Amino acid sequence: MVTIKRIEIEDFLGQGNLVWNLDPEVNILGGKNGSGKSTILKVCHYFLTNISYNLNFEEYSKIEAQFAKLFKSFSIVFNNDWVAKCSWCKATRTDISPERKEICYKSFVFDKNGNKIDNKELYSQLKVFLINSFEQHLSKASIYDQQPKSSPLDDPTMLDLMIKDQIDQRNSKFSQAMEGFIDAPDGDEQQRTNYVQNYKKIYESLSHFLTGYDEPFKSSFEFVRNGQKFGYEHLSMGEKQILLLLLMVSNTDQQPCIFLMDEPDLSMHIDWKEILVKELHSLNPNMQIILTTHAPSVITGWHDRVQEVSQLIKN
Repeated sequence: MVTIKRIEIEDFLGQGNLVWNLDPEVNILGGKNGSGKSTILKVCHYFLTNISYNLNFEEYSKIEAQFAKLFKSFSIVFNNDWVAKCSWCKATRTDISPERKEICYKSFVFDKNGNKIDNKELYSQLKVFLINSFEQHLSKASIYDQQPKSSPLDDPTMLDLMIKDQIDQRNSKFSQAMEGFIDAPDGDEQQRTNYVQNYKKIYESLSHFLTGYDEPFKSSFEFVRNGQKFGYEHLSMGEKQILLLLLMVSNTDQQPCIFLMDEPDLSMHIDWKEILVKELHSLNPNMQIILTTHAPSVITGWHDRVQEVSQLIKN
């Protein structure tokens, strides 16, 4: 399982060099507004998912220009001692003009012996997810218009559509798995039982948050309260955020991965914040959680994993 062991940022926000040693399981980063918490996660996600390959040149240039103002170099050290590093330089952009110099980044991956390796070799070993609560709340659902939906919702929000996608993904995976078990030898019955148990774990976690609803919850994630049934699109903002988080983590199928969570506790009651990390970790104990929050003190059980941005920067 590949995890991030350390993040090193040279001249972060002009304040000094930042070094963050990470735990392979849970990491919580606190700090005031504007301290750079979100920036660290976004840059990690950008480089570790190779997202730049899917951007057009204009979008790509805007991101480069933005990042160039935030740091001189950004290094990610993994538990296998591989290092992914990017740094900024002036380079000729021949696709624009042979005479025009642009700020751009150079990104390299090195193995533990310092030998340069193909970036794609690293990407193939990583599964990295990012959830950004604040931006999802502000985003417009229209960006999903081009993506097919199995059953369109009336006047959906961005969160509604993200939840719908996760439910579709969950049900599709389950159907494929059950078909596979039908064709498998009888000896795989225990494997099938374990899969179903893990599949249903989300319902138990959900019951720890949504206590005012009748149980058991169903795969359609329709809810019943006081005898009335309604869809998840009628949940509150905080309830939707919890449901989306639990679905995303459940859909990792307990496979090793890195989960970047930018203020996932936004719009949540303080009681939910206290148990959030515990519940997410129980759904997938094989994932590395890297989480930012404004209220690290309320997260129960992981106080030794909390760092403040200001503590990580050295002049």
